[in-house]
Order: sequence, then C-alpha cells, then structure tokens
Amino acid sequence: MNSPEGASAAGTPSKISLDSLPIEIFLMICEHIDTNTLIRSLMYVNKQFYDIINNYYLWKKRGMRTTNDCEVAFMRAMNYEEDTFNWKQFVWHTELEDSCWSEYETKTTTTVFSGAHFSEVRAVLMAKDGNYCISASSDRSICLWNTMDAVRNPVVHKVDSHLGWVWDLGIYDDDHFLSGSWDSKVKLWNTSNFMPSSQPIHTFSTDASVMSITSKENFIAAGLCCPKIIAFDPREPEKRLFELLRSHSLSIIDLCLIEDYYLISLSADKTVSVYDLRKNKQVKSMLLSNEMNMLPMCASYYDNILFIGDNLECMYWLDCSHGKFDVIQVVSLAKPINDYVQKYRLNCIKCTNYGSIMTGGNEGVVYILTPTNPPKVITKLQNSGSEITSIDYQNDTLVVGYISSDVQVWKKK
Repeated sequence: MNSPEGASAAGTPSKISLDSLPIEIFLMICEHIDTNTLIRSLMYVNKQFYDIINNYYLWKKRGMRTTNDCEVAFMRAMNYEEDTFNWKQFVWHTELEDSCWSEYETKTTTTVFSGAHFSEVRAVLMAKDGNYCISASSDRSICLWNTMDAVRNPVVHKVDSHLGWVWDLGIYDDDHFLSGSWDSKVKLWNTSNFMPSSQPIHTFSTDASVMSITSKENFIAAGLCCPKIIAFDPREPEKRLFELLRSHSLSIIDLCLIEDYYLISLSADKTVSVYDLRKNKQVKSMLLSNEMNMLPMCASYYDNILFIGDNLECMYWLDCSHGKFDVIQVVSLAKPINDYVQKYRLNCIKCTNYGSIMTGGNEGVVYILTPTNPPKVITKLQNSGSEITSIDYQNDTLVVGYISSDVQVWKKK
C-alpha cells in the first residue's frame, strides 16, 4: 500500500524542505527568525531564498512593526520616502543594537584602563576599526590602548603631547588623528607608529585654547575658547584657510562636519551655526531653546538627522535635508538616576546607525537609546558613577572617558 503524500512508509511525517514551501508560509516563518540570521545566513541558501528575503515589503512590514507607533528620527526627514527607505538596514541595525545592549552583561566584554592618566580624561576616540582607542587628558598626555586583547595585552603608549590640557581628539584618516589643547595648538599624529617617543607630523598654531576639532581630507577646523573658528590645510600647515569671527559671540563648544561641506558649530552663546564651505559663508544661525540656562553641548550626525544634546535633559533632532537644518523634534531624555544630579547634562552623544543613540553626561551613565520619541532606554551602562566626558563607537566597540581618569571599553562578542 502506498504511503500518503508527506508521510514515510513507517507512518511518520516526512521532513518538508523549506524551499518547497509556498512563499506566503515562508514569509511567515521569516517573521519569527532574527534579522541577523536572515541576512547573514538564510538568504544565501539559494537564489529563491535570496529573492524572498531581499523583498522590500518583508522588511517594510517588519520595520513598521518595530517602530511601534513611535516617531522615528530618520522618518521625520524631509527627503524620507516610505517606499524607498532602506527598511532592511533599519530593521537589521535596530534588532542588532537592541539584542546586544539589552543583554550586554553576556553579549559584551568590558575592560577598564586605569593608572595611565592621573587627571580627567577629556576625550576618547576609536581607531583602526575599533582595534585601538585613544584617550586625551587634562594631564597633557595622550594614550593609545589596545582593545583587541585588552586584558592580557593593553599596550599602553603614553605621550606627553601638549603644554596644556588636551581637550579634544579627532580622526583625520585611517592612519592619522588630531589633538587640540589649551596650549593653543592642534597636532596631527600618526596612529600606526604612535609610541612614547612620537612627535607630531604637523603642529597648527591658533589664537586661543582649542575646545573642539573636526576634519576631512585636506581640511582641519578648530573651535577656540573665544568666538573664533580657524581652518587649516595639512599640506600647508603654516597657512590658514580661513577664520570665522562673526558666527558666534562666545567660545565654541563643539564642531562637526556634515556631508563634507557643512561645518556645524555649537557655542556658549547658546546658538548653533551652519557654515557652507562651498559658498564660504554662514547660511544659518539658530537658538534651539528659549531656556535661559540652556547650552548646546554635543552633536552627532547620521542619515540626514543631526542629533544635538544640551545641558538640560533635552535632545534636538535637526533635519539636514537639502541644507535646511530645521529643528523637527525636541526630545526629553530619561531623568537622572542619581539624586544629587539636578539636571542631566549631556557631554557627549553618538549615533552611528539606525539602531541606537549613545549619550553620556554628568551622572556617570551611558544611556543606549532608540532614536525615537519617546526614546526607549535599551540599557544603562554604569561604572563608577564618575562623570562621563566623551564617548566613541566603531566596529562594535564602545569607548568611554571619565572625569575619574579611567577609560572603559565595551566590545561585542
């Protein structure tokens, strides 16, 4: 007697191959499989799987469910179009960040570097695809740390780099980084052979203490402890490209570059200024808030949205589409967890993908947040409770600098 279809001769059901399933059922199964498995493994089983898993509507449906009716920063941009948005990348980043950081105790390793600096760490920076981190301190030194095998081989190279507090760091390219100091100097260093005896490749002189730096190829900008921004070209280190004197009335707290031609400056005069490098002129100046004591403290850019953190528990979304730089949302952040902190001051903010925004400030906690309003707190990373001055994130590695002089690294397993 012939066995019925789908059953073995012994009467037990035979295995059904996934590639023989109707598309509708296969899509339903995909909805219950994590994105990382779908993208990195299952979609490469065969061409049919690839076409199905790469389907735009699969990811759009999953992405809309992920937003959970919250406003998402990237979907508020003027040039956002639902039918062309990269839903696959959005879902992938969102699920990866949530999965990792919500279970960071088991899914990351952490190392605290202590003892090299004897004063506050003012800036940290990831380099070489996250395999090394750089820290700068008020003790006038810069340290290079190994994050690949931090426990057994931290490889600390320390250079007494400046004659004043080292206040900011910046990546220039894959092999070089920048430091800015209260000695009114910006220095360009070689990352690959940074040793205790290292000397800077170039030294750029400014007119006041350097508070912030940013750069791109053949361009370095320094924001000073006065209402001035100075730009240099490393090919002609003695020559200044330009000086911005009228953009602000007080010192420059932070600088960032957007799309290589917009220079954004945050000032102690409470304003944010936009300078178009192509037109060589300021195109916008704005007050983010009417609060008397509000100061813009830090900024980070990703996919048309500029995130700015202030000293009064707020984050601002600016739509950078078409050079508009309009404030589209003011987001209230989580209240401080320490009773002695009256207001949460954001000292640093970092957004590197669609999945999360990382903030650090005066209460000594790194918040991993979703880029939504209201923001979901994925997790809180708390070490000693010492104030956080700087964070950076690259290639699944997070580095944090503290007032206590420590540097801490979290690395995804």
